[in-house]
Amino acid sequence: MAKKKVHVEVGRRQLDLSNLDKVLYPDDGIVKAEIIEYYLQLAPTILRHLRGRPLSLVRFPDGIYGEQFFQKNRPDWTPDWIDYIRLGNEKKKEYVVANEEATLVWLSNLACLEVHQMHCISKNTASPDYIVYDLDPPEDYNFQALKEIAFDLREYLERHNYHTFVKTTGGKGLHLVTPIDARYTFEEAFQAAKGLIGPYLDKNPNTTLHIKKESRKGRVLIDIYRNRPSQTIVSAYSLRGRKGATASVPVTWEYLKGVKNPSDLNLASALDLVLNEGDAWESIRAWSVPLHTDKRAIATKELPANKKHKTPEQLEEYEKKRDFGRTPEPDVVSDDGTGNRFVVQRHHASHLHYDLRLEQDGVLKSWAVPRGMPPHPGVKRLAVQTEDHPLKYLSFEGEIPKGEYGGGMMWVFASGKYEITKEKKDGFYFRLSGKTLNADYRMHLMKGKEWLLERVDNPQQDMLNKEVKPMLADTLKRVPSGDYLYEVKWDGIRTIITLNEGKLTIRSRNMNDITDQFPELNIPEEAFRINNAVFDGEIVCLDAQGKPDFKKVIKRLMTKRSVDAERFAARNPAHCYLFDCLYLDGRSLLTDPLLRRRDWLRDSMRFDTPYRMSEIVEDGRALFKAAKEHGIEGVMAKDPLGKYSPGKRSEAWKKVKVKETLDCHIIGYTKGEGEREKYFSSLQLAVLENDGLVYRGKVGTGFDDVLFKWLKDKLSNLPKVDKPVKEEAHDEKVSVWVDPQLKCEVEFSMITNNGTFRDPVFKKMVD
Repeated sequence: MAKKKVHVEVGRRQLDLSNLDKVLYPDDGIVKAEIIEYYLQLAPTILRHLRGRPLSLVRFPDGIYGEQFFQKNRPDWTPDWIDYIRLGNEKKKEYVVANEEATLVWLSNLACLEVHQMHCISKNTASPDYIVYDLDPPEDYNFQALKEIAFDLREYLERHNYHTFVKTTGGKGLHLVTPIDARYTFEEAFQAAKGLIGPYLDKNPNTTLHIKKESRKGRVLIDIYRNRPSQTIVSAYSLRGRKGATASVPVTWEYLKGVKNPSDLNLASALDLVLNEGDAWESIRAWSVPLHTDKRAIATKELPANKKHKTPEQLEEYEKKRDFGRTPEPDVVSDDGTGNRFVVQRHHASHLHYDLRLEQDGVLKSWAVPRGMPPHPGVKRLAVQTEDHPLKYLSFEGEIPKGEYGGGMMWVFASGKYEITKEKKDGFYFRLSGKTLNADYRMHLMKGKEWLLERVDNPQQDMLNKEVKPMLADTLKRVPSGDYLYEVKWDGIRTIITLNEGKLTIRSRNMNDITDQFPELNIPEEAFRINNAVFDGEIVCLDAQGKPDFKKVIKRLMTKRSVDAERFAARNPAHCYLFDCLYLDGRSLLTDPLLRRRDWLRDSMRFDTPYRMSEIVEDGRALFKAAKEHGIEGVMAKDPLGKYSPGKRSEAWKKVKVKETLDCHIIGYTKGEGEREKYFSSLQLAVLENDGLVYRGKVGTGFDDVLFKWLKDKLSNLPKVDKPVKEEAHDEKVSVWVDPQLKCEVEFSMITNNGTFRDPVFKKMVD
């Protein structure tokens, strides 16, 4: 029977996919097309860990209950464009190397469910770049007990200066991985692991090194023998050929605490975890360290005489441009022996730009990148090579006085380790591995000192081209004391501003594009001095006293025609108060502390535009008192070191309102009379409690004609239903009940004894 084929394009490759509806996981009804989709959707993250590694493949052409093949040699029909490396005796085995998304799709089409990786990259197969401790429990071993061993072993390894990462195996075990500098032989790495585990076993009799199951006697095997040459482990995010489509999933140690059964991490949950939470191992390469047994690895060392290393005389071109009597000298950073560190510095000199510096031969090869690091493939940046800089600049932050060479503020934007992945006649490819930036780039020499810098890998989280939902705050009744920053809670439209290669997009809290409604805010070049960013803020319209007027801004939001938007912008202008920066010029800022995000936000804005910085104060109680006196909605209290969690409610932010408010479901409306006859009289409200709706009464104030009409149109289009609450409601006989799809924010003084609002006022619509 002929195979059903589908022709597809993945990147620059063309592939024929066959039998996409073939069931590979019978118990779960998962077909081949879903396997291909999984590997393709997670390709940017999977390739971050696989790229350059020799791979072994486990194929299941007839599904997980059919015959399976463990394959090291690449198949004879492998396309020429798929990379490979020859290894083994006489280098007879040809291992596939996955360097692009199309390779993962091609492997998935072969029903290759499992991908296993060597502990080295093809450029340096003699040296592993991590040590793995494979925790292999007996059958029916309690997973909670296994986690306790994992946490205990982690603490033990980190006492020896290793940073320990963890992932499930897709089976019943766990892999603990400690990244190391790729400058040791496999034997050196194995002996280091063996030397560590020996004393650990002596103190933990429930663990063993016995490979044979009959010798383990119910103990957990800590398999360090996988650290031998040609040995492999199942790759990060690889599926397993087991019931449930389980996967080997990297997780944070905090996340591991909540995992009750490792089989819960599977095709569906692994994909959701990465797309919503990010990759727990994204920065793993940045944490590589020397072996604890390496007595040569000294934190501070003098460079030996070497014709490749620059002498102070050779750095004279740089030093003669600086007066070190006037300008701060960077902290001393000595050569650590690896020679592969990098730093990207944000430098606001005469013009804002970025400096890319790569360690080489005892100095930092440096390029000025005026428009920042390229965010994704297809975007090219001019990079002008400057004079070599001292290693001291790996950690330098500070303000260089005006009048000095490079005068202005300089920050460390990203740092870590790098590797040259491919040399070219006219440039090179390189990979940056840092705690905040992990990406692959190409540097192409055009002429003289002018280069083109281009990103060559796709980011998994493309914040510039995908919706980023705003973070939500916890609600408090009193202003919290302690280490907080305080700012005004603006009574306006919460918005996410995206600046993508100079194009500005404004989205509301529910991700509607509202750019056209506020033409005076669509001024990217006038308002900002950067090319790519994602900001969080609030659009407000101000009254004569300078206070936010929500009714005015909601009228602007409801404007549909561009001619009306321009007219209202002149008559009733809007301002946008920005208070956070989520992404900036090539990298996510989500894990940076709030104070640093705000510094870069302020430095990215121009003055005297409709965009304003939401200022912070240290006295929260005084700010709340002023908010009360001036009729402002309330205050925000924020952790200065807090991270940003898109779309989630976070303890890092607290909101305290002058009056209480609640988000309510609109469950119906009462028929209008008199002036409101063609609209409605009031809205019927309920709140969600314990998975059910609880009646909270009506609200009939806070509307104007524009809002009345807009709400009536929305309500008329909703399905009519029976009363959706069990409690007796006000004016039931003249009420129309609707499907509770719409939500609004209601302000009130208190909740009465019968459970309804006292003095309710409609504030605004919410998600």
